[in-house]
Amino acid sequence: MHKFIQPTILIALLALPAWAEEVAPDNIVADTYANIDIYATAQTEPYASPKAIEPKLVAPALLTKPVQVALPSLSREDNAALHLSILRDEVDSMTQVGFFGSLFSANEELQRALMQDIELFLTIYSDLSITADVMLLKGEMFAKQNQPEAATAAWLQTMYEFPQTDAARQAKEAVLDVIENDWDDAAETIKPILKNVPAKDIASRLRELINQLYPINDKEMVASLTLLQLDFLKRFSDDIHADEVQVLLAHNMGAESAESGVFGFKKLLALYPNSHYRPEAMLAIADLQRLRLKEYEKAAANYQVLIKEHPEHKLAKHAYENLALTQAQHLKQYAEAIVTNTKIVELYPEDKMSIKALQDMAKLQEKKTDEPRKAVVSLRKLATMFHSYEATDALADAIKIADKKLKDNALAFEVRQQLVRDYPNSDDAPKVLFAMAEYMESLNDSGQATDLYNQLLSQYPDHKLAAKVRKQQATK
Repeated sequence: MHKFIQPTILIALLALPAWAEEVAPDNIVADTYANIDIYATAQTEPYASPKAIEPKLVAPALLTKPVQVALPSLSREDNAALHLSILRDEVDSMTQVGFFGSLFSANEELQRALMQDIELFLTIYSDLSITADVMLLKGEMFAKQNQPEAATAAWLQTMYEFPQTDAARQAKEAVLDVIENDWDDAAETIKPILKNVPAKDIASRLRELINQLYPINDKEMVASLTLLQLDFLKRFSDDIHADEVQVLLAHNMGAESAESGVFGFKKLLALYPNSHYRPEAMLAIADLQRLRLKEYEKAAANYQVLIKEHPEHKLAKHAYENLALTQAQHLKQYAEAIVTNTKIVELYPEDKMSIKALQDMAKLQEKKTDEPRKAVVSLRKLATMFHSYEATDALADAIKIADKKLKDNALAFEVRQQLVRDYPNSDDAPKVLFAMAEYMESLNDSGQATDLYNQLLSQYPDHKLAAKVRKQQATK
């Protein structure tokens, strides 16, 4: 089938009156078409839309049958090449944006239109090798707009999508130039990415690129990486590792907006029911709700969901820890917080988080639930489970509670014995031993007091308290 002349001309022909039936000479028809200039109003703007033109009608005697003009047919590859040529000409004609960016840029609208057209090209011709050149051009656009991070992301994508092309070679050179001159902070992270592009399928290569770019702590790169992640999920939604990209995307979204981050993680939970990133998503949702959205009840509920659904997962202990904190500090659920901390100590007895759990329990028991005796028990348990500076501090606190709040001298003496016995090399041991001896003297138990003084002299002969004991004994 022949292709007809342009629609504007067809409209003009259709507008002829119905009574026009007589045939006109060929030269008259040619003159008629010559008077219909559809670009008459374009002036110097080649893409300006022409104003509506009224067709010039001829007399009935001059009419002839419609003329069909066969237009040349271009292949898809030819169309893509022409499209690229137009884009390249426009990008090459752009001036570099200065230090003040768009303030002195007179072609913002053109830049926006070009970027939209580049994205359109990448969508329409994604299967053609020429796409590599357009992706390279995208990086050049960003570079001219003084956006080195976005340019780097585009060029790295060029390398990882089209590793064997000339465009990939040019992209690598461009990235090296950027990190050496405009973005040297990222050199250590970017250079390893340039060395070896993995010989895998496109989806695997892009996923690896996303993982390598993720650690870069740069706001502009995060924005570019987010776009790359979205592009991956749009093109490779069925990829077996799409959930990995989704969870990284959600983290990026959360860095920008807590609400967006929660949405991103909820999307992972909904779309990937078997993903092993589910515990990470659950914890992230609860943390965003607690730390940034101040939705403490929702956060506590989501920590509990993670604990219930994945009790053996390594992130469950963080859920326990954050749940206890939320209950104690924000919800004022002190009894519940004590229960949660007790569970932490039970499940993770060798983990240092149990130290904090016992410390927090003791504080709550002493100051919030009016259970000082239980606080002493918690502190002594800490000293038994963990032989560290926290242990001697815990025993010192237990002694204070026993002395001042409980006024239980026997209990205080017992705790002091524990400190001297279990932590003889601690700074507190000589002082505690001296206090114990004084206490026995107050009970008129001179024999026990003497034994304790002698123990002090034997174990800590150079301590200043030992000198005091010797002086006391000399005066007796």
